[in-house]
Amino acid sequence: MSSKPPKSPHPHPNGLVIIPAWNEAGTIFDIVRSVKGNFSIDVLVVDDGSSDDTGDLAKAAGADVLRLPMNMGAWAATQTGFLYALARSYRMAVTMDADGQHLAESIPALLDALISRKADVVIGSNPERASANRRMSWSFFRWLTGFDIEDFTSGFKAYNQKSMRLLLQRRAYFFDYQDMGTLLLLRRFGVRIIEIPVHMQKRRHGHSRIFSTWWQVFRYMMVSTVLCVSKYRHY
Repeated sequence: MSSKPPKSPHPHPNGLVIIPAWNEAGTIFDIVRSVKGNFSIDVLVVDDGSSDDTGDLAKAAGADVLRLPMNMGAWAATQTGFLYALARSYRMAVTMDADGQHLAESIPALLDALISRKADVVIGSNPERASANRRMSWSFFRWLTGFDIEDFTSGFKAYNQKSMRLLLQRRAYFFDYQDMGTLLLLRRFGVRIIEIPVHMQKRRHGHSRIFSTWWQVFRYMMVSTVLCVSKYRHY
């Protein structure tokens, strides 16, 4: 009778997986178990004011859970995770979405790249998943900002302590769309950002709040363009 293989020592005992989650009861248990079942790493779920059992299911799966009193948005939940990580002296953190797109198997690659390539932020990139709307917006922002980035909106990232501290500064709060604002801020402070390819799968339910309609795409592009132009001198 075969026994269950031991957990991988990867990614790192000083790493933390941060999962912001809002009403993700349908996926959160399996996501936490996929991480905890394969790696010796701590998992924090930031329950962003959910009205379902997201927090309880995350805890049952083995995650630590912080519950926000109301829905604050994905970026505020992520920053809460950074505060938790730094307060407990974690050296690295990986952010994952709670909709099932990101695969736990890719976590070691993100953290290995953070260490071996001496980066401050590593983006797990999968541009093949992009719709026509998404590709159009990415091409525009590559032209506008000069960023050599293929996947602007990936929430699957690894951060070191330096980058987490920078993203807790006052100027990093209240980003409506966190991707462009955080990239501009990090570049302003000379943070080294790299991309590595990872596999992703379709979200199990729901849809992107940014790219679900042409109106949402238009709003995202207008807000992000104003941010880029207004912060040009500062960032």
